[in-house]
Amino acid sequence: MKFDNVFRYTGEYDRYHKILVNVVLCVIISNVFGNIGTVFYNGKMDHYCKIPNILENTSCSRTEYECGLDNLMLPADDESTAFINETRCRMYTNLAGSNETQITKCKYGWTYDQSQYESTIVSEFDLVCDESYKVSLAASSYLFGFFFGSIIFGAVCDYFGRKRGVILALLLRILAGIVASFTKTYWGFFVVRIIHGCVSIGMYLSLFVYVNEFVGPSKRGFMTLMVQVYHSIGFVILAFMAYFIRSWRNLLLIGSVCPVPILIVYLFIPESPRWLLLKNRQEEAKAILQKIAKFNNKDLPDNVIDHLEQPEEPNKQPSTFASVLNIFRYSNMRKKTLILIYCWFTACLVYYGLTYGVEGLDVNVYVGICVMGVLEFFATFASIIGSQKFGRRSILAICLIFTGTMSFINIWIPSSFPDIRTAISMIGRFFVTGTFMVAYVITAEIFSTDVRTIGLGICSFMSRFAGVLAPQILFLEKLWKPLPLVAFSFTSMSAGLLVLLLPETLNFPLPQTIEEAELVTRETNRYWGARDGLKMKDKHVISDKAVGGEREEKNRPTEIFDSHM
Repeated sequence: MKFDNVFRYTGEYDRYHKILVNVVLCVIISNVFGNIGTVFYNGKMDHYCKIPNILENTSCSRTEYECGLDNLMLPADDESTAFINETRCRMYTNLAGSNETQITKCKYGWTYDQSQYESTIVSEFDLVCDESYKVSLAASSYLFGFFFGSIIFGAVCDYFGRKRGVILALLLRILAGIVASFTKTYWGFFVVRIIHGCVSIGMYLSLFVYVNEFVGPSKRGFMTLMVQVYHSIGFVILAFMAYFIRSWRNLLLIGSVCPVPILIVYLFIPESPRWLLLKNRQEEAKAILQKIAKFNNKDLPDNVIDHLEQPEEPNKQPSTFASVLNIFRYSNMRKKTLILIYCWFTACLVYYGLTYGVEGLDVNVYVGICVMGVLEFFATFASIIGSQKFGRRSILAICLIFTGTMSFINIWIPSSFPDIRTAISMIGRFFVTGTFMVAYVITAEIFSTDVRTIGLGICSFMSRFAGVLAPQILFLEKLWKPLPLVAFSFTSMSAGLLVLLLPETLNFPLPQTIEEAELVTRETNRYWGARDGLKMKDKHVISDKAVGGEREEKNRPTEIFDSHM
């Protein structure tokens, strides 16, 4: 008997599961502080060269920044220097022995406008003018840590257990956030943020694996929605807290220590019975399952564990390298994999580009982040429901093409219409969120069971490059203002058209082997549903088993999820 049959006796998502899942997923809210909080930690601050004693003989009731501007003669900006604004980065100085002046770099530092933020890393480390590139570099550092977190904590959870993996990742994330909030140098902050990103994605993935192994097969797709709901709530809470906490250090510190009570609760949550059974710890698995069944008023027979099939150890499976070679060995699978990689890359690029670029819109940054959270909530439900009704391929193509269309439209809207530009950007943000949701589902359904985890891992890994690249593209708009929108528009539209080359996977049996997955094309979808099998161009007939196993699997929800957050 397979392990999933145990849920007949314990319930798939009853009282015990609901309490456990909602308690452990609360920490997803604080995860937003590490990732999306970058918008506030790296917030832009207007500035000009500090000139000593300029305000000594001036009576002014406004801020130092505003009073200083009234009494300064600022150099005109030379538009030929794309990365340097002379008005903000240069000052007049007297030539020795004469009354003439020349323009030089700021000698005494900068005075910052604190009307929006009390402090950010920009004012803390003077990341302006010649050092302004370090702001986007700091944003990329957190996302760069994602490269390592997925690999490291995947191994930790497999070897030491799901519960220990979650606790370790959360503990390290709390510590990394605290250390980052106290760093005194830019490069110290840069390094700690890489670690912060590494443990954050590790915690996220460990947590998702944990909750998915505790619920029944029909509820695992629902876990995707649950994770995204808590992520959306995190956006709103982050915007609310950032509005009242204008210091980047305090905001990062508070966001880091908030999960401490949950960490204490995690010490008392049970280990995954599925993992215990994998490690031949049947008695422990049985005790946990009996506890769940009793809490849910169910009856678990004593001999159920004895009749369960022993899961195969990971080291008995083909190596990762061999699996990757298998994927790219077949022409059809190679084509589908490359298209999926490009879709993931595009979704990640545009998602972080529009998120981190919220300060460039004519909207209050706190309102903007809050609106993004609300949009994520509705986009998640709309995309999942739409893909279930109209198909994965069509909804994914629509989301990508509309995302690109919104960016393309914004290229031509004059800056004198800021409200329209903001509204269109938010619509694009809605569609790119939907892109992520559907991409997870169709990717898991296109890859066969023997390479599904590897396939998702490849797509997720390649998308991390886009996450690192997104802040740099936003920085390069200083060279050419429309550059980010052109990049977002081109990649989204081209990806949307390429998606049309993929097969539809809605209600299509999941392929079990890479050979079966190779046979699944657009043509197989056209004839799917024939009573005796699936008729191909060459008149061969593929049985249910050849295209993915028993028919009861055709509505099987996606069980694997790797987040962009």
